[in-house]
Amino acid sequence: MHEYFLEVHDILDEHDPVDAIYLDCKKAFDTVPHRRLLAKLQAYGITGKVLKWIECFLSDRSQRVIVKGILSDSLPVWSGVPQGSVLGPILFLIFINDLLEGITSSGKLFADDSKLFRRIKSSDDRHSPKR
Repeated sequence: MHEYFLEVHDILDEHDPVDAIYLDCKKAFDTVPHRRLLAKLQAYGITGKVLKWIECFLSDRSQRVIVKGILSDSLPVWSGVPQGSVLGPILFLIFINDLLEGITSSGKLFADDSKLFRRIKSSDDRHSPKR
């Protein structure tokens, strides 16, 4: 986060405007599709016993809630990385690692918060979206 503010501050010090987009993905850790995460891990070269272990770590999970003292039935969990675990945040970061690929604007990722920004040098920059 500090690096983002330093970069924006430098642009503003040069008296150039900055356009910024802030993305806060709600429930981001809960919505990571297991199959897509496993495919991405495999694409990064994680295979064999390690991939199988991660698949086991993610599968056969269920959840229940208590509302007004009443315990719900157990339901299977098909997506998400386990929060409170050491591996969960790492798996999430691997999943979003390529989020900024193909975007020409500068960007910073902070877990489930992303910030995209770019220096505006002309009025055309304001009106032409950059990928």
